[in-house]
Amino acid sequence: MLVSLSSGNYDIVASGQAFLFSKDKDLRIDIQADNGFAFSLILNFIENESVEQDLQLKTNDREIVLTCINFANTGAGVKEPVKVATISGRNLYFIFWAYLEGTVSRSVKYTLFSEK
Repeated sequence: MLVSLSSGNYDIVASGQAFLFSKDKDLRIDIQADNGFAFSLILNFIENESVEQDLQLKTNDREIVLTCINFANTGAGVKEPVKVATISGRNLYFIFWAYLEGTVSRSVKYTLFSEK
């Protein structure tokens, strides 16, 4: 059986949930496009003395790094999909939500969308 998922005018190309090794470890998603283009999407989770929550995006060579600062144990993420790449003329978007699981691990739910 072949199953395809979509939402509006976007194909869901990947979706899942991952438990990180510990609450401050990264999640790395390696993406290999059909046209040979490859890159990594990395979520970093850090805490600092500021009580403010922030999300910082940096790109370099073949990496897109989203640094998640002070993401609360009640859950935090992005409110709408974030454009992370354009592959073969179609935009690729990423949305996620992260939770602390107890005091030692973090759970991340994510979806990658591609324009149809």
